[in-house]
Amino acid sequence: MGRSAGTLVVVIVATALLVPTATGVGLGGFEQQSVDADVVVMTADVGPDGGADWTVAYRIRLDDDNATQAFEDLRADIQANPSAYTDRFGNRMQRTAGAAENATGREMAVENVTVSAREETFGQTYGVITYRFQWTNFAAVSDDRIEIGDSLSGLFLDSETSLTVRWPADYQADSVAPQADERGNASVTWRGQEEFGDNEPRVVVSPEDTTGGEDESNALLVGGVLALVGIAAAAYALRRYGVLGGGEPAEPPASMVGSDDSEAEPTAGTDADAGAPPAELLSNEEQVLQLLESNSGRLKQQQVAGELDWTDAKTSQVIGGLRDEDKVETFRIGRENVVTLPDTDVTGGDGDGGGGTDSGGETR
Repeated sequence: MGRSAGTLVVVIVATALLVPTATGVGLGGFEQQSVDADVVVMTADVGPDGGADWTVAYRIRLDDDNATQAFEDLRADIQANPSAYTDRFGNRMQRTAGAAENATGREMAVENVTVSAREETFGQTYGVITYRFQWTNFAAVSDDRIEIGDSLSGLFLDSETSLTVRWPADYQADSVAPQADERGNASVTWRGQEEFGDNEPRVVVSPEDTTGGEDESNALLVGGVLALVGIAAAAYALRRYGVLGGGEPAEPPASMVGSDDSEAEPTAGTDADAGAPPAELLSNEEQVLQLLESNSGRLKQQQVAGELDWTDAKTSQVIGGLRDEDKVETFRIGRENVVTLPDTDVTGGDGDGGGGTDSGGETR
């Protein structure tokens, strides 16, 4: 069934995001079910003061003319009267913050709500409605530790929704509950369907311990200088006399000794074996970036899906997140979507990226 423009407008503005329910904080329901967002991406960037910059993006698949026209009408309406949308959304979020304020005892507010609408490509074309706002005192702060999540206790994520929590880069995660679907250096992501417990989600972070005191720093400095002096003396003796201390000719490490044909394979544990870390130790985003780097910074999106054995939907979502963070760029060649690292030369070639295996467009 086609999506009418009027229905799409009603559904988007009627979304009850993070509305308190009897069991906690839920995503609420749509007043009409004929059209809904295909993907909802929620991101909270938490600062040292406990405040959070929130982004909530509703992605609507534009897979036919009716859906495309409905989104175009919605975008025009948002651009003509954004306050009608930000006021409704802000009021809903303020009620959510009020419920969290009562539960935590911290005074909270939702401020600076904005809305935008544009088309984006995540493997295919989506209409994206993005709300941004600031939530003061979202997280609890005590002795430089930040406890994130008590404002969302009991949150429910449906199968189309993900929640990402980020914290300052100079902080480290002390605990995360429940186990996240993805972890980065300064972020965690949960993907629905997920029903958090009464004390979930929870992320506790604290500043990284990067200082060892002045005495320790001085000791490390002196030790480093002495080590350099010793290395220099040994190198001089080797060059001057061809021996190291005992009068016997110096021999190179076994791993550096080649066979008679000088083409010996490196032994296990050498630098030749110390390549990129195994894929299972990398996040989804790191796997995509590593794959691009090994293919001259450029690949078709279908090739990414084929190389990583991912579904088209997962590939689109991961690449979309990387593009939002300006870590990759995308463009189209014909019906193909091409992914590149920033500053990659895209003037030549056919988008094959010089490597990889074409997935043939098949959804895995």
